[in-house]
Amino acid sequence: MSNQITIVWADAAKEDIKGKTAKDFGGVDPTTFHEQKVQQYWTANHAKPEIKEATKARIRRGAHPGGSDVNEPDHITVSFRKGAKELKTEHVYTNR
Repeated sequence: MSNQITIVWADAAKEDIKGKTAKDFGGVDPTTFHEQKVQQYWTANHAKPEIKEATKARIRRGAHPGGSDVNEPDHITVSFRKGAKELKTEHVYTNR
Protein backbone atom coordinates (compact mmCIF):
# COMPACT_ATOMS: atom_id res chain seq x y z
CA MET A 1 0.00 0.00 0.00
CA SER A 2 1.36 3.39 -0.97
CA ASN A 3 1.75 6.16 1.55
CA GLN A 4 0.75 8.63 -1.15
CA ILE A 5 -2.84 9.49 -2.01
CA THR A 6 -4.27 11.42 -4.94
CA ILE A 7 -5.68 14.74 -3.75
CA VAL A 8 -8.52 16.50 -5.58
CA TRP A 9 -10.32 19.74 -4.75
CA ALA A 10 -14.05 20.49 -4.53
CA ASP A 11 -15.08 23.83 -5.99
CA ALA A 12 -16.15 25.07 -2.53
CA ALA A 13 -12.65 24.41 -1.17
CA LYS A 14 -11.08 26.27 -4.10
CA GLU A 15 -13.33 29.21 -3.28
CA ASP A 16 -12.35 29.03 0.40
CA ILE A 17 -8.70 29.71 -0.42
CA LYS A 18 -9.27 32.14 -3.27
CA GLY A 19 -7.60 35.42 -2.37
CA LYS A 20 -5.56 33.83 0.43
CA THR A 21 -1.79 34.14 0.39
CA ALA A 22 1.18 32.36 1.90
CA LYS A 23 0.99 34.91 4.72
CA ASP A 24 -2.28 33.27 5.80
CA PHE A 25 -0.61 29.85 5.98
CA GLY A 26 2.69 30.42 7.76
CA GLY A 27 4.58 31.34 4.61
CA VAL A 28 3.38 28.34 2.59
CA ASP A 29 1.38 28.63 -0.64
CA PRO A 30 -2.30 27.96 0.27
CA THR A 31 -2.72 25.02 -2.12
CA THR A 32 0.56 23.46 -1.02
CA PHE A 33 -0.34 23.98 2.66
CA HIS A 34 -3.65 22.13 2.29
CA GLU A 35 -2.23 19.29 0.23
CA GLN A 36 0.71 18.81 2.61
CA LYS A 37 -1.63 18.62 5.62
CA VAL A 38 -3.88 16.08 3.88
CA GLN A 39 -0.90 14.00 2.75
CA GLN A 40 0.57 14.06 6.28
CA TYR A 41 -2.80 12.94 7.67
CA TRP A 42 -2.99 10.11 5.14
CA THR A 43 0.57 8.98 5.88
CA ALA A 44 -0.20 8.82 9.61
CA ASN A 45 -3.71 7.33 9.32
CA HIS A 46 -3.97 5.29 6.10
CA ALA A 47 -4.29 2.04 8.05
CA LYS A 48 -7.53 3.15 9.77
CA PRO A 49 -10.16 0.55 8.80
CA GLU A 50 -12.67 3.11 7.56
CA ILE A 51 -10.25 4.78 5.11
CA LYS A 52 -7.61 2.15 4.34
CA GLU A 53 -9.11 1.38 0.91
CA ALA A 54 -9.26 5.03 -0.16
CA THR A 55 -7.77 5.88 -3.54
CA LYS A 56 -8.19 9.63 -3.28
CA ALA A 57 -8.75 12.42 -0.81
CA ARG A 58 -11.17 15.17 -1.80
CA ILE A 59 -10.64 18.50 -0.06
CA ARG A 60 -14.23 19.62 0.48
CA ARG A 61 -13.58 22.80 2.48
CA GLY A 62 -10.47 24.87 2.98
CA ALA A 63 -8.97 25.43 6.41
CA HIS A 64 -11.44 27.03 8.81
CA PRO A 65 -12.29 27.01 12.52
CA GLY A 66 -15.74 26.12 13.79
CA GLY A 67 -18.49 24.69 11.64
CA SER A 68 -21.13 22.50 13.26
CA ASP A 69 -19.04 22.76 16.46
CA VAL A 70 -18.29 26.47 16.86
CA ASN A 71 -15.37 25.66 19.18
CA GLU A 72 -13.62 23.26 16.82
CA PRO A 73 -10.02 24.22 15.98
CA ASP A 74 -8.88 25.16 12.47
CA HIS A 75 -9.28 22.18 10.15
CA ILE A 76 -9.63 21.07 6.53
CA THR A 77 -12.70 18.99 5.67
CA VAL A 78 -11.65 15.98 3.59
CA SER A 79 -13.60 13.06 2.11
CA PHE A 80 -11.67 9.86 1.63
CA ARG A 81 -12.97 7.95 -1.39
CA LYS A 82 -12.55 4.70 -3.22
CA GLY A 83 -13.42 5.62 -6.76
CA ALA A 84 -16.72 7.52 -6.61
CA LYS A 85 -17.71 6.00 -3.25
CA GLU A 86 -17.19 8.16 -0.19
CA LEU A 87 -15.71 6.08 2.62
CA LYS A 88 -15.43 8.69 5.39
CA THR A 89 -15.22 12.43 5.92
CA GLU A 90 -12.49 13.57 8.29
CA HIS A 91 -11.37 16.86 9.80
CA VAL A 92 -7.66 17.34 9.25
CA TYR A 93 -6.42 19.75 11.91
CA THR A 94 -3.97 22.40 10.74
CA ASN A 95 -2.45 23.58 14.03
CA ARG A 96 -2.42 27.14 12.75
